[in-house]
Amino acid sequence: MAGTALALATVTVAVLAVLAATDGRPGTGEGAATGARPGPSTPSAPPTGSGPPASPSAPAGGPGASASPSRPGVPAPAGFRRYDAPEGFSVALPGGWRRLDTARVPGGAYRVVFGAAGDPRTLAVTYSRSAGADPVAVWRDDVEPGLARSDGYRRIGEIRATTYRGRAAADMEWLARDDGSRVRTFGRGFLLGGGRSFSLRWTTPAGDWDDTANERALAAFLGTFREDPT
Repeated sequence: MAGTALALATVTVAVLAVLAATDGRPGTGEGAATGARPGPSTPSAPPTGSGPPASPSAPAGGPGASASPSRPGVPAPAGFRRYDAPEGFSVALPGGWRRLDTARVPGGAYRVVFGAAGDPRTLAVTYSRSAGADPVAVWRDDVEPGLARSDGYRRIGEIRATTYRGRAAADMEWLARDDGSRVRTFGRGFLLGGGRSFSLRWTTPAGDWDDTANERALAAFLGTFREDPT
């Protein structure tokens, strides 16, 4: 699946890098981060940066685990279904999407990648417990060095400081190549306090980036994502 291999590979490097560095598919290497179209976050090592490699582990509920029944909260848009992750976060996913891969590192950092068979798009959620205090710096110093080693990597514009539901955040977008195909990723990383952070990475074929369905999906992810406040 285009973008998935790239996402998973980058996710492992970045998540681990960020997981190890700050805890953050070319859209997968990470560290801790923030949020305008999305930016990164780091698990103990990869919110928006990269860190030591984490070993993939089967997602709770099995490799084919699907979204659990919706719980009270932000309603999922038509065509989407809320997924409640055992790790403590929830997000609305397109119909037919499921967990494709989970990577963890010691200390609680992890990366979960969502997608569907035959769909080249993916969403990666990364959690870190050692993110820095500046979400822009997390993307720039922890995540981007790992991404720069990806085939055809090129950042689009500047890393943008923003806020996401009242939290410090930062957004970054970039291009990369996956199995010969050009893919584009939007990452939003945001800080929870105490070194904890999340990043959301949305990856699609570069040529399809502006499709209405893709813009709607990104808006749904950003509008419905919720983290466990504990």
